[in-house]
Amino acid sequence: MSFLQSFGRKQSSGLVVMRTQSDTVSYVHGFGAGATADATKPAILSFGITAWDGSAASLARAYRSFGFGKGARCAVLLASGEFQISAVDSPPEVPQGELKAAMRWRMKEVIDYPVEDAVFDLLEIPGGQGGAGRSNLVYVIVARNELVKSYVRRFDEAKIPLAVIDIPETAQRNVTALYEQDGRGVGLLYFDDTGGLLTVTSGGELYLVRRFDFTMKQIREAKDAQQEELFGRILVELQRTLDNFERQNSQIVLSRLMLGPLPEPTPLGDYLRANFGVEVAEVALEDVLDFRGPAPDANSQWQYFHMIGCAIRSGDEAR
Repeated sequence: MSFLQSFGRKQSSGLVVMRTQSDTVSYVHGFGAGATADATKPAILSFGITAWDGSAASLARAYRSFGFGKGARCAVLLASGEFQISAVDSPPEVPQGELKAAMRWRMKEVIDYPVEDAVFDLLEIPGGQGGAGRSNLVYVIVARNELVKSYVRRFDEAKIPLAVIDIPETAQRNVTALYEQDGRGVGLLYFDDTGGLLTVTSGGELYLVRRFDFTMKQIREAKDAQQEELFGRILVELQRTLDNFERQNSQIVLSRLMLGPLPEPTPLGDYLRANFGVEVAEVALEDVLDFRGPAPDANSQWQYFHMIGCAIRSGDEAR
């Protein structure tokens, strides 16, 4: 899933994920498992960062400095504040081809701007008994149409072939699924300076998305009693979320919780291992990905985490 816009671009090997921030542009170039004959694991070919002044010309210079030509397919990830994702009941009487339109009007009461100004995409949550084989719930992803168009314009002006507009939730899903074992579900909890993101997958499908207000900055700075209180709050929210998930999805056995990359060592992993009722392990991307160059250090794995997850998406389908 994504706001996958297949804008008619010519395909080439892999996907280049680019992220523009206030004064930098960064990228990750990768592809999914099976994309080439020797690709038994998803691969990351390269990654990097350079300065950006906000202009299309500067973006074009950055793209060229990364070494990409006209054929490279590119993607961008929306930031967490640029879209909304909601689990919504799927009306069983609505034909599949009309579902997106039906959800558009259902979201009218959820978003704080006119529904006519929004662009939508859907991601089915497997396992329900919806009509025509559909699940009862779908994730509805919605963003302002003008925001999406602004990304397209920015890349068009820089003559960069934008093919995909994706979101962190599905990028994280792509990594979470790599840690599945024996047909059981796995959770992955990642923190950055905007908050925490928990995803649960089973069979490569995304079943749960939950955002938390706890930030990496708080985790880094908390000490002594303040740290114990913060970690306790994280634990309680995790337990509540996953207990509710297990009640609603009794067919999925959660095998373990993966703690996403951290920019520096913290006691959070040890705390969760000591107090959480499910095995807790820490993500090491070099264990599940083929880095064709030097593997990124801990800070880079944290910094590029969702870009890496987007870069290893499979094919060009809406996933």
